[in-house]
Amino acid sequence: SSLTLRSLDILSRSFNLSYMDFHGTNGNPYTGKKTFEELAAELNQEIQNISGVKFVLGHSYGGFFAAKAFVAGIADALICVATPFSTNTLSNAGRNYQAHMTETLAEAESQWSNNQDDNSFAKWVSEYGSLYFRNPEGKALLLNDKVSAQFFLDNRSDALSLEYLLTSLAQKNGKKIFISGNDDKLLLSENLKKDAGLGKFEFYEIQDASHFVTFDQAESVASLIEEKLFN
Repeated sequence: SSLTLRSLDILSRSFNLSYMDFHGTNGNPYTGKKTFEELAAELNQEIQNISGVKFVLGHSYGGFFAAKAFVAGIADALICVATPFSTNTLSNAGRNYQAHMTETLAEAESQWSNNQDDNSFAKWVSEYGSLYFRNPEGKALLLNDKVSAQFFLDNRSDALSLEYLLTSLAQKNGKKIFISGNDDKLLLSENLKKDAGLGKFEFYEIQDASHFVTFDQAESVASLIEEKLFN
């Protein structure tokens, strides 16, 4: 949810910030399955209700929705952070997950498989460790992030069908920034760079950051965004 992006509150020094969460995330009640297109339409309406020049940012899965808004022409610039657009990147993520499996992660995954409730989901993702974070405080961040396990189950497969967005993005003029962590062990920077090239993004790699780039290196990410959007 947007809770994991709040380290970017420092960007309030340069921009008016609005964080958006779907039902079932950040403590909002889950109201049932909606398609990606339905969720994107709801988000786009919220963005349209905001006046002025608008820049949209999405991390990982959220990047798909930010991209959808940009392609729809309702945002003036796009920032995707570690978003796995291609099936190749997603396939590699599965292998990377297995390669970095730890005993605690395996145990948490087993509990999640057996229970599939909100608590076991939070525990599972919090044990991703270096796959997600360089900053050890990331574990507590995800344990405290109130996300519906059913939202995850209902929407997790959407990412497998969204590679087409790269073609749409490549055809869309405007500022497009892609940010990756050089130490992202889940979605390797080399794979994300290829995705970014297909979408005709400007690609930037942040040092000493894993998948949650904005949490590991908030100031570096914020400064990069300010530099590229102000110019």
